[in-house]
Amino acid sequence: MADKQQRRTTSSATASPAPSQTAAVATAKTPPAPPPSPAGYFPDLGMKDETGAYGAMNSGPRTEPVRGIVEHRTESPTMDAARNSYAHQVATHGSIGAHYLIGTEGETSLTVPTDKKTSHVRGNQDKAWKGANAWAIGIENVGMPAKIDPDKDVHEQVDRLTLSPEMKKRLLAMPEPALKQSLADGKNKKGVMQYALHTDITGPQKRANYNLVNQLTATNHLNPATDVKGHEQVDYKTTGEGEPIIEFLAAMRDVPAKIAALEARIAKMQADPQSSAEELGKLKALLAREQGSRAAVTADKTPAENLAMEGEKTLAPEGVTPTGPAHAREADRTDYYDHFWARKQALDAAASP
Repeated sequence: MADKQQRRTTSSATASPAPSQTAAVATAKTPPAPPPSPAGYFPDLGMKDETGAYGAMNSGPRTEPVRGIVEHRTESPTMDAARNSYAHQVATHGSIGAHYLIGTEGETSLTVPTDKKTSHVRGNQDKAWKGANAWAIGIENVGMPAKIDPDKDVHEQVDRLTLSPEMKKRLLAMPEPALKQSLADGKNKKGVMQYALHTDITGPQKRANYNLVNQLTATNHLNPATDVKGHEQVDYKTTGEGEPIIEFLAAMRDVPAKIAALEARIAKMQADPQSSAEELGKLKALLAREQGSRAAVTADKTPAENLAMEGEKTLAPEGVTPTGPAHAREADRTDYYDHFWARKQALDAAASP
């Protein structure tokens, strides 16, 4: 027992001195660098990175540069329902899905990195898009198609739906048999033909699509007028799966030209002493509104605007709705996208003498 105690005492007495603070600093480990963001992740857009859960839903690395985007609908009513479908693909080692998922409230997730391939397009209608999984990005928008009863007036049913203007005009111009045939959506398990079409996307989905497509086309050097397609434009799919989105994006690109045309009309009226002062006043008010909305939309989801929004939230007392220029622009954006088609049609009419 004494020998053991002696050994402990000797060991304690001869122990090495504690390292100096300088030595401790010199030997400290550098913290590991955070992992790089997955390809296609845009945090400024408020995007959620869900590649950890669903990134395995791919068919391998992309071997060709991105040169196209395809807009889809999930044919599921909620984000969670779409996620369940994606989880099944992961569990079964499948790749049927898309890179992005946009909910009805505009919530956006990156589900598969854009440098990976997913199985979302075949090109069985537009042969130029054959094999496009190798080079096309897929965007899924949550939404179920509207069911059409073939035994009732199809035109009347379509007319009651909320559709993008050009799509509704195109469909209603068809004779009843042709319209019914265009809405044929495959047979159910009992072998009975079903009829359906997708209606317009929500205001928040319009906003999310506009911001995301702008980022993707700029990042990948794409032409937004020709390189972004609706799924039914390249494959045989449910009517309206992507058409309303493509129509909306085209209308957004047309807004600056219509604002410029309205400015020119106002200038011409101001130079004409016979012009109606009342009409001129209305046109000026419309112009001011649309110019303000355009500025608010252009600023949306930029680092400066995000910082301004956060700053106004910080300054607001607890429990009080934030106010300030950035939140005023946010309210303008919400109204703009929620009432986009009515506002665009009003602008079109005002811009044309």
